[in-house]
Amino acid sequence: MEAFASYLLKSVIWTAGFTVVFILFLRNERFFFLNRIYLIVGILTSFFFPLVSVHYTVVLPVFRNFQSDSAVVTEVQKAGSSVMPDLRIILTLLYVSGVLLVLTLILKQARAVVRAIKKSEIISLSQVKLIKTPDYTSAFSFFSYVFVNPSITDIETEEIMNHELVHIRQKHWFDLLLVELLCMLQWFNPLVWIYVRFMRQNHEYLADEVALQRTSNPAIYRAVLLNQIVGAPVVSLTNSFNYSPNKKRFIMMKNIISSPYRKMKILLILPVFAIVLYAFAKPEYKYKFVDTGSGNYIQSASVLQHEVKGTVVQQDGEPLPGASIVVQGTFLGASADAKGYFKIDNMPDDKLLIVSFVGFKSKILKPVFTSDMTIQMTRDTVLLANDPLVVVDGVITNIDIDKIDPATIESVNVLKDKSATNKPATDKYGEKGKNGVVEVLTKDYMGKVLVVIDGVLHEKDGMSKIQMEDIKTMNVLAVKPAMEKYGEKGKNGAMEITLYKSSDEKPDIRIVSKQPGDPKTGKEPLDVVQAVSKPDTDKFVVVEEMPSFPGGKNAMQAWITDNLQYPAAAAKNKITGKVYVSFTVSKTGKVKNVVVSKSASPLLNAEAIRIISSMPDWKPATQAGKTVDVQYKVPVEFKLK
Repeated sequence: MEAFASYLLKSVIWTAGFTVVFILFLRNERFFFLNRIYLIVGILTSFFFPLVSVHYTVVLPVFRNFQSDSAVVTEVQKAGSSVMPDLRIILTLLYVSGVLLVLTLILKQARAVVRAIKKSEIISLSQVKLIKTPDYTSAFSFFSYVFVNPSITDIETEEIMNHELVHIRQKHWFDLLLVELLCMLQWFNPLVWIYVRFMRQNHEYLADEVALQRTSNPAIYRAVLLNQIVGAPVVSLTNSFNYSPNKKRFIMMKNIISSPYRKMKILLILPVFAIVLYAFAKPEYKYKFVDTGSGNYIQSASVLQHEVKGTVVQQDGEPLPGASIVVQGTFLGASADAKGYFKIDNMPDDKLLIVSFVGFKSKILKPVFTSDMTIQMTRDTVLLANDPLVVVDGVITNIDIDKIDPATIESVNVLKDKSATNKPATDKYGEKGKNGVVEVLTKDYMGKVLVVIDGVLHEKDGMSKIQMEDIKTMNVLAVKPAMEKYGEKGKNGAMEITLYKSSDEKPDIRIVSKQPGDPKTGKEPLDVVQAVSKPDTDKFVVVEEMPSFPGGKNAMQAWITDNLQYPAAAAKNKITGKVYVSFTVSKTGKVKNVVVSKSASPLLNAEAIRIISSMPDWKPATQAGKTVDVQYKVPVEFKLK
């Protein structure tokens, strides 16, 4: 309804502009045909130009501080409440009633004319059909029919026919249909009824001009017009011979030659076009991102004023409050409210939405402008298909073990399922530990936690009493269960350690790198260890000297970019993503055993495996002065420009 009200307002303003210009500058001019074109254009403009939207550019600064840890510009949009709905309903009913009333009057009068046609004798002439009926005292034309009263003389009939033939040949009924439609649309606008009067009056000027050229005696024509002055009004869709029988009509019949330059007055409507179009123009926003730390300006692409809204829900349909919805490549976005609802204005039509929430898989999708979106989020499984479970200070995380600073590690314990009768990883962590478990304890945690070794409490320095290779299992208790089991001594949590017995098979624990100490801070040297399930394996993950691509990491990224062949099907379907590829750099520097550890799509996976498999030889890793095989992981990113 708001959209139609806006259309109606614009239509009224266009009609008012054309009417005012005609009243001030054109109504007394004698170029009748040009005036007719002007009046028709005014009607068509009132119908169609309200649908035209002109845009202008507005530059808005968006301040971004690069000195902070993060900078995200978001806005929480709330659904607006309805204002005075009863009044809107009343106005709607009133408007529709007016439209129906005008339509009823037109149909009623047209029905009376049709009834007169059916019951009267029709005299067919060359171009028109003449009907003589006493139902109407004044003469008029209705499409190809001309109505006259039987009481008029043959001479009067001839002059009237000359006049009405002009209306029929020039198809003035088409103009009247348009203007009646405009009246129904804007029945409440007084200017539209003035516009109808000008349209009908100009028709009479046109007909008079041609009829006077055809009559043998202009005086008789004027006399017939005077005789028709007294007559009843006729239906609005007709051209009445006696319409506007005033002094001005007789004046306009005079053959007065005016300067052709006066026709230039019609161009005075152009400022009206400029004013109205600009008054209803819509802004096209451009953002300038301002780095408050450096004073630099970064200008983004223009953003068209679109609106996207919807709801973010979980898999069970429950709303997801606080979900972040960000426009790709910009800082424009919104946060879902308590009901999961969001709304973003000025959404670019060529950008994507990035929806994210902690613990859920992020989604990148196209915005929908025609209806509300429903975005269903899927919980993140955290672990990759073949990756071990990482537990840091008793908390299951999705942190890559390679990302943990070795200087902060106090101990590392590796649990692996060895046989059907001995599965320490799944026994402790269930299905999550099926690929093995890496338990990491940090120095900060170890300084406070209660250590229980084989059932014996060690409140201080308990870990110093054992060697890493002697640890079989390690169970970490949070504060609440630790205090329930050990009382006040467990206020910082507890770590229960079971040592290997002489009959148990121990894993191979290797020192794979050393972290140097720092005498100034008192930091002691630290051995970084790795547990290997098979003692005879020679494959490492972390070694003293890691393998390197010829030229280093930057050269590797450049080589991948230069040799990557984006799959045609993926590009066509706009499939993007990042594929993580694991492979072995052998002791000879060859790349082998290439597999996908984190998938993006089958098309992208295949290309990622191809590009990594075709890499040139690396500089192999070394451990204790010998070259060794090392497991390596590289992300291959696919994105479209």
